[in-house]
Amino acid sequence: MVKLFLVSLTWSRFPRFVLALACLANPASLIAQTAAENPAAACAAKNRLGSVKVAEFTFASYSSDAGACLQVISAGKVVFRRAVDSFQSFTLGQPSSTDGNYFAVPNGADVTGRGHPDMIVSLFSGGAHCCTTHFVFELAPAFKLLATLNDADDDLAHFARDPKDHHYYYHTADWTFSYWPTCFACSPSELVVLRWVDGANGGGFHLALDKMQKPAPTPAEWNKSLAAARKVVSQGDPNSIGTTLWQTVLDLIYTGHSDLAWKFVDAAGPKAQLKPLPTLADFCGLLKQSPYWPDLAPSVKNPPPACASAGPATDK
Repeated sequence: MVKLFLVSLTWSRFPRFVLALACLANPASLIAQTAAENPAAACAAKNRLGSVKVAEFTFASYSSDAGACLQVISAGKVVFRRAVDSFQSFTLGQPSSTDGNYFAVPNGADVTGRGHPDMIVSLFSGGAHCCTTHFVFELAPAFKLLATLNDADDDLAHFARDPKDHHYYYHTADWTFSYWPTCFACSPSELVVLRWVDGANGGGFHLALDKMQKPAPTPAEWNKSLAAARKVVSQGDPNSIGTTLWQTVLDLIYTGHSDLAWKFVDAAGPKAQLKPLPTLADFCGLLKQSPYWPDLAPSVKNPPPACASAGPATDK
């Protein structure tokens, strides 16, 4: 996988890895996840790569020209099967990352906090725009696929145990702004932390905003980020505005400082709202398309009229 390392210009941003090839490709032209044409052949015993037994369930992965397959077997019967094309691959459990970005999760660990054993299986899509879909299976009191987590362009999504409360959380990113306002590497994104929340409809993973809060920027950090944003604004550079001005605004909103986000936009000056640069209304229209917006919205305080009145964007 070819990657481009982007150094953050803001205080709250971790180093981000993105695909260099993505700057050249239109997402519509990239390889999509598709089902195997012949699931039986893809799941044939001769194509088994590996297996893991957790409680009474055996999780097995398969790979061949016929496709990739995941099967879960209990008492000699297949209780779950998914077969996809041969470009993709399944990983059983969550092993440690080779670069040390995250650690292994024991098979059968309770990653949702529901008090039941779980099993993580990931599906890597391959292609220029990877990345991974995580499946969370609950093994008791009844076997079921509890959650499917689509990581979009994130190649570092993972579960991690919090050293303070000892609960597992899911770490991924919000890629709503990919290819906005121009290329993929020019666009802002935000690391997010999710926790399982039970609900009337079965529950799901939601933003753990308390785990994402960070201190307000120091005056030195504020001035450094603002100087970088103002330089891009003065140049009228739409390719760099996403990773300077709007990355900082997105960071502030997600880390509990939406009041400072609006002040930062104002401090960038009126020229920051003039075409060809994107406007605050453009930014807010896309933000409201985020899958995390329903969780994030209650934390966004006193948005300016241009943001409050912006409807979800119809395109980028």
